[in-house]
Amino acid sequence: MIDLQRRGHSGHPDDTAANYIETRPYDIDGDGAGFWGIVPWGRSFGFEGDDLAEFVRLCVLRLLDAGAVPARHSPKGEPLLWKEQTQYGTTKDEIADAIIAEWLATGGGDPPWEYLWFVTREVLETDRSE
Repeated sequence: MIDLQRRGHSGHPDDTAANYIETRPYDIDGDGAGFWGIVPWGRSFGFEGDDLAEFVRLCVLRLLDAGAVPARHSPKGEPLLWKEQTQYGTTKDEIADAIIAEWLATGGGDPPWEYLWFVTREVLETDRSE
């Protein structure tokens, strides 16, 4: 188990891994929470290797627990802005494990901006024109 009380570089008492994980879902009902930001934040807390993978998994599970689903931006020409990514599984643990496995299979580096996002089901219904 990773040290969730580990502090980030700011040294601020609220700048802990636990606080980051807890507050991660703040954008899931708006612009979405990007996977691209999770990995660098984990590294900012000093996590690498298995500890970084555990941190990322905890973040993904927190997003799923808050009601988010994995999504990608729909291709141009599609009526909806988001497309749910159902290939990761059906349970929260299956989804988190599959996302982590996919990320690690690509080398475990910082994912690109467009890689994967987390949004609520309501946001999935957003028209491209909105």
